[in-house]
Amino acid sequence: MKIAEVHDPDEVKQIVPIIKSAWGFRELDSLVKDIVVAMKFHGGVVIGAYEGDRLVGMNFGFPGRRNNYDYFYSHMTGVLEGKKYSGIGYSLKMYQKEWAKSHGYEMIAWTFDPLMSLNANFNIHKLGAFSRTFLTNFYGEMEDSINAGIRTDRFVAELWLDYKRPDLKGDAEVALDKNGKVSPDLARIAENGIGAIVFVPENFNAVKRSGTSEAARWRDSSKKVLELLFGSGFVAVDFHSGEDSYYILARDNFLPPKMRKNVFI
Repeated sequence: MKIAEVHDPDEVKQIVPIIKSAWGFRELDSLVKDIVVAMKFHGGVVIGAYEGDRLVGMNFGFPGRRNNYDYFYSHMTGVLEGKKYSGIGYSLKMYQKEWAKSHGYEMIAWTFDPLMSLNANFNIHKLGAFSRTFLTNFYGEMEDSINAGIRTDRFVAELWLDYKRPDLKGDAEVALDKNGKVSPDLARIAENGIGAIVFVPENFNAVKRSGTSEAARWRDSSKKVLELLFGSGFVAVDFHSGEDSYYILARDNFLPPKMRKNVFI
């Protein structure tokens, strides 16, 4: 018998049949509730958006710690279908921000798919978070028909609560173009560039529906570009949405000294 930590995300899912067997679960709906209740009691928070007595949106998170730094991790923010894009999600995040500040946190972090332009615009442009951490296949393989066979790459978003992003200006070169083609000058941009532009699909869900090969090509090209730029000291500081959807990256020398160290690597 060997006792060891489980690290691989695809190995983590092997605990599910053990949970079902040990506790006699047929469905796991109540398990989600139980886990969230436990997170709330042990330092987390659950926030709801109500229309009258009806709950139409939620946000929950819990304490996080990496490399000896404590922060607040926002795990999920969701709104009922039919209520999306109405400002509820933004209000939930603003409430969570004030809650985190009142509980002594300096930073909230969460993960999101870097190729999802709506999420990128909300997280980076509207909320004012930035990202400098690329996580490869964070959740492991997904099993639904749209995502099967596509890596679950993610960004870590960092929202520093008492920091306002400066208006950064400077030359930016295209490192990944609107067709998902990597610039032949990528190495030079990473080493000597001032700013970089990284395009993403306007609608990555539509790309996935068109076939996993095209989605996988975007995954591979974006991973190559973003890992190199992040590793060379770039930060995704803003996002432009629309027919042309792209990240704007700048060198990390705009960050205050206490924020210069990346706690997620």
